[in-house]
Amino acid sequence: MRLLLAFIDWIRRRRQRRLESETAEYSADDPWVLQQIETFERELKR
Repeated sequence: MRLLLAFIDWIRRRRQRRLESETAEYSADDPWVLQQIETFERELKR
């Protein structure tokens, strides 16, 4: 359940960020993307 909520929150934040800056495109090297992946992996391990 905790993982599901974290994932939903992550998606919401991504969508919000995309709405704020439509032109921004994220690549796999983007520090923000890497941080989100690490956070998500940490949640998975719980």
